[in-house]
Parts: sequence; C-alpha cells; structure tokens
Amino acid sequence: MQPRALQYYRDVKLVHTFHPEVGVTLATNHKTYIRHHTGLWEGKFETNSLGHRATKEIDPSLPKIVCLGDSLVMGFGVSDEDTFCSLLDGISLNGKKHQSVNLGVDAYGSLGFYKRLKDQLPFLPNTKKVLLFVSPNDFAMPEALAKQGLLPDDEIDSLHENDPVWKKSFYLQFEATRFSYLLQALKLAWEQNKLAMYGFKARANNLTNSANSFSIRSELKSAFISERSPCDAKITLNSKNSCPEPIPESRFTCPLASPSLAKDLEPLPKVTQEAYLKIIALSKSYGFQLIPVFVPSQIEEIYCEMNGKYHPLGDYAIRANDFFIQHKISPIRLMPFAKNMCALNLKSNIAEKGIENHFLPGDGHLTKLGNRWVYESLKIELENFK
Repeated sequence: MQPRALQYYRDVKLVHTFHPEVGVTLATNHKTYIRHHTGLWEGKFETNSLGHRATKEIDPSLPKIVCLGDSLVMGFGVSDEDTFCSLLDGISLNGKKHQSVNLGVDAYGSLGFYKRLKDQLPFLPNTKKVLLFVSPNDFAMPEALAKQGLLPDDEIDSLHENDPVWKKSFYLQFEATRFSYLLQALKLAWEQNKLAMYGFKARANNLTNSANSFSIRSELKSAFISERSPCDAKITLNSKNSCPEPIPESRFTCPLASPSLAKDLEPLPKVTQEAYLKIIALSKSYGFQLIPVFVPSQIEEIYCEMNGKYHPLGDYAIRANDFFIQHKISPIRLMPFAKNMCALNLKSNIAEKGIENHFLPGDGHLTKLGNRWVYESLKIELENFK
C-alpha cells in the first residue's frame, strides 16, 4: 500500500547502508527525492561515490574544507543544494578556491565522528580544514529526559563499542529492515509506540518545553517530533522593535542572568574526551586544521542570549569549548551572529525571518533559511580565521 508516512521512513532508510566500524553510513551513488509525510520538508538527497551527501566527486587538486557532524550537518530538513556544507563549496580562503566535503551522518556521536573521519581521510587529499560541529546530544541530556532513561549518543556508542552480541543483532535487524518493507514498518511501529509512551509520561509529569524542544537525533528518536504545522513557524510581532525578539515566556523562561562558568560544570565524559583526542591526533598526522564549531540549535539558548540572559541548555557548548581551549584549539561560535536571525519585515507585522523560522517546527534541524544563516556566518568567520 505504501502509505505516505511509511514511505518517508522507507526512503530515509534506503539512503543508509551498514558499515562494520560505525554501524551505519550513507549509501554510495544514491539518488532519491524525499518528502516528509507531514509536508515539513522535501528535497533531493544524492550521494557521491564515497557516500558524501550533496558533494561533488573529489577533486585532488583543490584544497578541502570537511564538514563533520550528525544530521544537522548532513542536512535533514532541506534539499541537497540548500545544506550549509553545499553552500560552502567553492569558498575562497587565502586566495584559493576550496571544495567542501560533507561527512555528516545522522545519529553519529563523537566516536562516530572520529571513525567517519578516519575512514574517509585517505580518500580526501589536500584536506586543509575540518569543521567539527559539536552537538548537544553527543554528551549532554536534559535532566527531564535523563529521568526517562534516555542516554546521550556518546554513552550509547560506548556501551555498544565492545559488545559483539549487540553488533550482530544490530546488523541482522538493519539488513532485514532494509530488505523488507514490512519488517521496517513493524520496527517503526514499535519505536513510535515507545515515543508515544515517552510523550505521555512527559505530559503527565508536566515537563517543560525546553525538554521537549531539545534536539534529539539518536537511534530511538529518529522520527521528527512536530507539535506545530510548518506554517506556524511564522510569528506575529506586536512591537516595532523586532530585535531582540521577546522571550516567549508562556513556553520557557531564562533562569540565569549570565552564562555558567566552565569551572562550575562537569568536565566532558571520558568517552567524549577520548574521541576528541583521537580527532586531534588525526589533525596532526594528516596536517589539517581542526576547527570545532558551535551552532546554536536550541531556541531557548538563542532567545535568552539575545535578551541578555542565559539558559542552561547552552552549558554543553561551554564544556566542550573549555576542553578545546585547554588543548590549544580555537573554536568558532556562531551565537554572536544570532542577531541576524531577527525578524525584519515590520510593515506587514509578520516575521519573514525570525528565530523560529530558522528551525523545523518542534525540531532542532535547520530550515533552508537556517542553513543559509549558518553558511553566511561561517563564511565570515572562516575568512578571518587564523
């Protein structure tokens, strides 16, 4: 019957293939058109001969900028040409045109980033810069979600890393659901029931919106969780002053007047530190510049920052930033560019831009506008980066 909702997940499934080291990777030379069943997004999804989304075949003569990360980097939510990594292709740095390479794969944590990079570097001659996009769900989990037994991606990876029974089981179910539409439908039904139960518990416990809007892209929560239709992303302004946009206090508040201090926060988990150290070692052996990038993907952080306050959901960035600074690696933080998200169309009193229009409703993935914002912000930073 191929119902539209199931067909979306089937299409997403088929862009992936099994990989013995990282579990899942992107299929090579795959071309499809994905339509989200609620109309949330649609677009082309094409990979090259090495399994890189929206990336031209590798040109050995060109210096390269590599985008490394999870589904935010891979570009769930937009068509190939609209991903920020694709937009970076051809950027001129120090007078030289660079090719961008998208190594993003959804649901990867820090260990997955390392394995993906190690696996691909031999095929990427002349790599000059690797942009490591740090994700909050790699090693951090809001308390409300942690109470539900949900683990950060890095912790999940560490549990599975040396578990041959789990790996064999995963391989069998992955291949079976890739082969059989029916088996995948049954697996999705099971996962959706778990999500529904989580949602019920969350409402019963009166969890805050900040927990529900936390960007989740791990295996268990691979489906988009949308509480609003796409058209609801446009917001109405009641003030002539559109920047900063007022905090939507009916949904969340900003509990702190200033950012947390790194010394007051827990250090990164050991598994995350080990993965980052391995990536740093790769940068030394291959001679590329490692640049961690922090993209604010949680609207609580952005609203609070722009209004001179702070939300603890931003603590993950402070923790990771402190780790890289200690290892003499300078990161890029895009939060200072958040003012460019502000709604500008005051004549019609409707926000053509606006913070929430940069993200898929109820989800941390970027819209076309959001990807364009990341690209434009990165371009400025990279041109001035030493």
